[in-house]
Amino acid sequence: MAIEKMALVNIIGRFEDLDETLIRCCDSGCFHIEPAFKNEANSTIKLLNEKNPFGVPLKEFASLATEMGIQLTETKGTRFKGWTAEQFNELSDNIDGEIEEKSKEKQRLAAEVSELEGAVLQVDHLRGMNSDFSKIFACKHTACRIGRMPADNLAKLQYYDQTFFFVPFETTRDFCWGMYFCAEGDKELVDSIFRSMFFERIRLPEYVTGNTDEALKKLDGQITEKKAQIEVLDKEISQLAEKHDQTVLEAYTALKKRYDIFELRRKVGAVKEKFYIKGFVPKKQADKFTEGFKDMDEVEVVLLPADADANITPPTVLKNGWFTRPFGMLVEMYGLPKYNGFNPTAFVAITYTLLFGIMFGDLGQGFLLFLGGLLVGKKLSKQAGGIVTRCGLSSMVFGTLYGSVFGFEELLDPVYESLGIDFLPLKIFHSTSFILLSAVAIGITLIVVAMLMNIFIGFKEKNYEKAVFGANGIAGLVFYGSLVTLIVCKYIIKVELASGAVFALLIAIPALCIFCRVPFSIALKYKKWRLSEEEEDMTIGGFIVENFFEMFEFVLSYVSNTMSFLRVGGFVLSHAGMMLVVMTLLDMSATGVKPVTLIIGNLFVMAMEGMIVAIQIIRLEFYEMFSRFYESDGKAFEPVNVSFDSDINI
Repeated sequence: MAIEKMALVNIIGRFEDLDETLIRCCDSGCFHIEPAFKNEANSTIKLLNEKNPFGVPLKEFASLATEMGIQLTETKGTRFKGWTAEQFNELSDNIDGEIEEKSKEKQRLAAEVSELEGAVLQVDHLRGMNSDFSKIFACKHTACRIGRMPADNLAKLQYYDQTFFFVPFETTRDFCWGMYFCAEGDKELVDSIFRSMFFERIRLPEYVTGNTDEALKKLDGQITEKKAQIEVLDKEISQLAEKHDQTVLEAYTALKKRYDIFELRRKVGAVKEKFYIKGFVPKKQADKFTEGFKDMDEVEVVLLPADADANITPPTVLKNGWFTRPFGMLVEMYGLPKYNGFNPTAFVAITYTLLFGIMFGDLGQGFLLFLGGLLVGKKLSKQAGGIVTRCGLSSMVFGTLYGSVFGFEELLDPVYESLGIDFLPLKIFHSTSFILLSAVAIGITLIVVAMLMNIFIGFKEKNYEKAVFGANGIAGLVFYGSLVTLIVCKYIIKVELASGAVFALLIAIPALCIFCRVPFSIALKYKKWRLSEEEEDMTIGGFIVENFFEMFEFVLSYVSNTMSFLRVGGFVLSHAGMMLVVMTLLDMSATGVKPVTLIIGNLFVMAMEGMIVAIQIIRLEFYEMFSRFYESDGKAFEPVNVSFDSDINI
């Protein structure tokens, strides 16, 4: 798999054609814009940095849509083509004028309803008081306060020998609502006592009259009346919304497009009386892009090689086939490769699919994963669905080799016997050692493949430290391969090596190359031992200490990365063990419950272990393999477009 080839595009024209040029760049769907100039020290060259005039009317129409309950979406229409910001402002003022009075009246009524409902809430706590509120508050020689205080403080009132009395109306676990009376001359002292009791005074509005029942009835009537008025206003506003719905949507669409296009001016250069736009298009779409400007005589579009300008880096678009395309999501998650770099998607697709099948091998569960992937791809995410379907197929293949169908390990045995095959299926618990050793062997193979890819990339980039002398270059490959061969021959297959001295050299010489990789690579490329002043300042002792610890880290990474693949075998055994638990529960269940136990058990294993296996394989890909050859220093290809999002943040 490769990376999409790009073409550098330079567009030059007169300022009166700038907006139309940017519109056509957006409409093409394949133009990635870059700042026209990196260096603005030249006084004759500058980037446009004008205030966007379409921001204010865009917010106005978004506000209008909110008031009228209109859902903002892209709407086709051309009646606002060429309109200025002032014309849009005038249109929004006209529409707003029709609904402003009704909206203000609705807001006023809503505020009154809220106030009345607050009064109802307070008066409701005073049920049982039969006296008229207005008569109580009209007393000249007696002060009265209504409110609430913590229920625990109610009993403390008896300790105060003062001329007041408290009448409770409602007591809950937390508060006691009521009112207290005292002589007018004692109210300041009594008020201070109740404040010390954390008494919260409630001030009833003047319109609350009569006793509690009469006040509540009157308040409920006022609330009902005002809500009815609000409903009438809602209908009138709804009629206005139907009247202006299409106008608002078309104006919003035109404004959003003009706003986003005007924002692109910040990357446009100005040279005297002309504008200058720079960007990239995929090479296969370059001719079609150029054709879009054929009728603009004063606009010149120039196509250049992607690397023609050293100041900008071409964006990266992964070029993948049918099978590998969904796995591009995982590569992008780690980071895109640089332009003209190495696209690892095919490697990820093959290794991820195989590892998932090995770790989650079950014919029946794999089939369900395949069907689930089709559903996910259709309803949610095409890429995620594609990964799940491919993993499901791999699980089916390895499940067939294991002889496992929804946890039944002997279900396929008659099929193999009828075919005369006696070495399949691969029984998990009968081959534990083989499974774990195979997992390590798979890890060694994948690490070697990652090293080979690193060597290929290094030679392609003419980076000899990376390709030849690095820990993942030729020296690292020989060192790792010799060490693995020595351990396997001596401790696993019990074979004596013909010459231990040869293997000592195959380990010692590569180790020396890795240790001295920097001076060796400089000598190979530049015929020198040192290049920079920093390297001139480094002492021999400092060089030895620094590279000793780095060498130790490299050797440790060989061991840890290899052993990390034991998790592949571990999850093979884990999956079989979990299904053994399900089968045990199935045997213990009553006959009528067996189907339910089987279904729930399989779904539980699929959900829990399937997710864990997927995450663990991503870890193996990123840490054990990608770290050996992959550099994610590319930038994404982002074609300019208009985003019709209802969230307007200006």
